[in-house]
Amino acid sequence: MNLLCWEGYEADNILGEFSRQRNIQCHAQTLLSDNGTAQMVAERQTHDWDLININNPWVRDYLCHQGIIATLDEDRFAYTQEKLLPEWERLSHWVRDDRGSLIGVGQRFGAFNFVVNTDRIDRRSAEDQSYDLTSDGRLRFGILTYDDFNVFHICIGAGLNPFEKLDESARALFSATASDWFGRASVITDDHLALNRALIAGDIDFYISGGVYTVSEARLAGYNQLRSITPSRGCINGRGGIVFAEITSAFAMAKRLPDALEFLEYMVRPEIAVRIAATENTLNPVAQMGDPNVFSRFTTAQLDAIQWESLSEDVARCAMYRIPPDFQDLHQRLHAAKRSGALCGQQKK
Repeated sequence: MNLLCWEGYEADNILGEFSRQRNIQCHAQTLLSDNGTAQMVAERQTHDWDLININNPWVRDYLCHQGIIATLDEDRFAYTQEKLLPEWERLSHWVRDDRGSLIGVGQRFGAFNFVVNTDRIDRRSAEDQSYDLTSDGRLRFGILTYDDFNVFHICIGAGLNPFEKLDESARALFSATASDWFGRASVITDDHLALNRALIAGDIDFYISGGVYTVSEARLAGYNQLRSITPSRGCINGRGGIVFAEITSAFAMAKRLPDALEFLEYMVRPEIAVRIAATENTLNPVAQMGDPNVFSRFTTAQLDAIQWESLSEDVARCAMYRIPPDFQDLHQRLHAAKRSGALCGQQKK
């Protein structure tokens, strides 16, 4: 069985254990871009994968429209929609297609915006100033190169709503903001662990495109001065943050569809849901924490690491991750800005 996924599901105590239980070979390929992965899957003529774990709109609003996502049996998977966190309620429709049919299982989710060292920038100031922090010449920052989120955050930093159609002047402002950020960033990398180390060492004061998903492993190690920040307001109908929800779905043409469906059931078992929340390089809220059998397995330290006390507030401040109407153009402009930053000699990694 083959799985395309964000980091974590490939762990031996998750996918490996499933492989041993089912007595089948399982392989995983991790991803760093929802857009790139979804397009690759849609364009391939062969069906090499059985399951995909990807952020919410790319299942319902893209892959489903390509006719390649399996519809799940409502009776068999009804329990996967029970005992979920209240914070998940706003996100729950992403597991259903336009006709209301069940197309996947939701699990990890959370606000994903930027991360600060609160010894340098206090939480409330960071929430209030949002991406205007990039204009403070006293502060050094990094960029985590998760392209899909970079597009959102550059738009917000430029005062643009990424989910509205942008005219040429707005797209030019996006380019200028992207070039400015990549030209001045102290660290540019796709490695969130490296950015956490840079924050701890004092090499940077904050990094853009990050959240509990990226900073929790450092917090769990005792670096509580590192914190995921959700802006208090912004240009997306008053919201300045983005919340993602990972959806795991089976492909309609999966070669091992029965095993893929078994995995969807397996991943929400209380002990497995907790393992998925707490994989090697991240610790993240999961929708199943509404079940006392799941929530009770989290330690106080783990709850602190995922900023449990502010989860509701952070999610409420966010707009939902969607596919911007100008995404392809903005994505090209983003890469041009990266190249410009490298030519300026600012890219450290």
